[in-house]
Amino acid sequence: MPTKTFLCLPKEKRLRILKAAKKEFSRVPLERAIIANIVKDADIPRGSFYQYFENVEDLFVYLLHYLYGIDKRKFTQYLEQTDNDVYEALKIKFSHTIDKLTNKENRQFRLNVISTVFNENSLYESLLPKIVEPDVDIDQTYFPDEIKKSQHFPKLLSIIKMIGKNCLEIFLTKRADKDKIKHDYNNYIDFVRIGFKKN
Repeated sequence: MPTKTFLCLPKEKRLRILKAAKKEFSRVPLERAIIANIVKDADIPRGSFYQYFENVEDLFVYLLHYLYGIDKRKFTQYLEQTDNDVYEALKIKFSHTIDKLTNKENRQFRLNVISTVFNENSLYESLLPKIVEPDVDIDQTYFPDEIKKSQHFPKLLSIIKMIGKNCLEIFLTKRADKDKIKHDYNNYIDFVRIGFKKN
């Protein structure tokens, strides 16, 4: 996690560093990322980097958490748009995720994150518990109480996560275009909603 020094920087400078980091992690997976590229793009001295982060892995984890925080705030907006219908909000969230992934840099960033997650290098095993996968994780607090009280709720969350991961994988490996994968995801979510109501 970042140091207090980083957190006390002006917002513009923090965002500049995070933007430079995302650019580098979009260029290559974490294990090949070069700090020199990040500090050059962020226009900061190399020594300052170590005043802000312990190492490049530390920055990587923080960036993922930062991006996840943005997605979480957006999901609250999607809920408002759908009168707190979590299923419809999930559809909007997935649709926006796919739209973002049509951008080459965003797509490569996601692929590089996946590459890091599945890297067999023991160095990265310690990272896994710290990494949150944006656009796949689901906050339980968004579900109505009557759903959360069900004994089947943990299974429901697991199924929704599997649907999201599977659909993202299909899209990222170019086995479906964005319109088809959005349509398929929506159908899966509707199917889960109907099945859960029957239970």
